[in-house]
Amino acid sequence: MEIVSAQIKDVPEIISLLKTSLGEKLLPKTEEYFIWKHFNNPFGPSKILLAKEKNKIIGIRAFMYWKWVKKNQEILSVRAVDTATSPDYQGKGIFKTLTMQAVNECREEGVELVFNSPNPISMNGYLKMGWSYIGRMPIFIGVGSLWPKRYVEEKLNHFYEEYEIGKSINGLSSNWKVDISEKNFHTGINPSYLKWRYVDCPVTKYGSIIKPGDFGMIFRFKKTNGYIELRVCELWIEDEAKEKDLKKALNELIKKVRPLFFSCSFLSLQKKNNPFGFFGPFKRGPKITLRSLAKKSSFNFNHFNNWSPSIGSIELF
Repeated sequence: MEIVSAQIKDVPEIISLLKTSLGEKLLPKTEEYFIWKHFNNPFGPSKILLAKEKNKIIGIRAFMYWKWVKKNQEILSVRAVDTATSPDYQGKGIFKTLTMQAVNECREEGVELVFNSPNPISMNGYLKMGWSYIGRMPIFIGVGSLWPKRYVEEKLNHFYEEYEIGKSINGLSSNWKVDISEKNFHTGINPSYLKWRYVDCPVTKYGSIIKPGDFGMIFRFKKTNGYIELRVCELWIEDEAKEKDLKKALNELIKKVRPLFFSCSFLSLQKKNNPFGFFGPFKRGPKITLRSLAKKSSFNFNHFNNWSPSIGSIELF
């Protein structure tokens, strides 16, 4: 068996292995999605290691690069995502071999941490390899409409058209960015990240309300118990004086869509902790595991101390 770095020409065979090994649960496994995720990522192409036997791919391990920022500080991390082993080679330690080689290579590159949101089956495997369980991502909940609508995808499409995200983000100047939080690490908000994450994403639609210099919100509609959940993936305020305008925009959206409730994660880019009166935080988000790669770590993300990821920076991957 040999271990090599993946090239874009390997994508068709990688997709075939992922489908054979894992099926197509949750998200479709397509070449378009894989290339968007691993080769077009604004933080850089993913580290993708392949195990090969007789020139055939029998295992894959992918780490996505991601940066967390706080004022003048920056943490380079990787997220452990796609992994699969051919059914004919399972139980031979290929997953662990690929994962630990990726960990060692990332450490040598200066990557400070690796994180992920494993499923219950793989959780124990990561804990045995040195990951630590740091808790469930906190989620805030807001009351929606008193007369909520049932989730009907076709009827929601016109809201995506009304709140077209491509038009909003393509209209931003190239040097625009949100004033960065002094309190917690979060994903930096800038046009290149927003375009990749929310405009170019091939599997999910998003809407937005963005007023450069004032405030911004990116959202999607999720089916929850047959009703609409308004999921706020990003939320920020640049000008505190515009807080009431953002509240008004959110209330108008709720009035039009009539969701059962709306959700968001930490309001890390706002001056106040909870200006909308959301309930929570509730520890109902994904379970997150993390492993430090730096010899002397200056951060503490346990139980989400000093770390405020948005829903959009955690979900989907």
